[in-house]
Amino acid sequence: MSKDRLLSPKRKSRIIMIAFAIVGLTLTFIFQRNDYSQIFSGINTESGKFIFNRTIRFLLNDNLMLLLIFGIFFKKSYLRFAFMVEVFGFCFLLLPYFILRYYTDIDHMYISFIHRLIVNPTLMILLVPALYIQSKSIQK
Repeated sequence: MSKDRLLSPKRKSRIIMIAFAIVGLTLTFIFQRNDYSQIFSGINTESGKFIFNRTIRFLLNDNLMLLLIFGIFFKKSYLRFAFMVEVFGFCFLLLPYFILRYYTDIDHMYISFIHRLIVNPTLMILLVPALYIQSKSIQK
């Protein structure tokens, strides 16, 4: 069997991946108020709980979006690019957000826009139409 044939999933597998990602994103949204820090570890400080819960939610949302992108396009290059966007979001949005929230005197209202980018998979959602346009322009 060729390498491409082994890597390309059947249509049913792709639909299952897409459905799993959408259900997972929905459940992550529904249970956004859950305190995951009590389930996975015994963090007792409010700031520790906040940081842990936001990090878990960020990773859940973005990794489910990676699965969705993989299910829709099934291209390794798109998956690598989306992963790099996730790493960018972690390093340049999530970590500075925590620093701004807990180690500066900036009003929380001013950093709420960063919060929306972090908690919701906004950057990853924007990748889907961008990658679709990219795939259509390559096909021409």
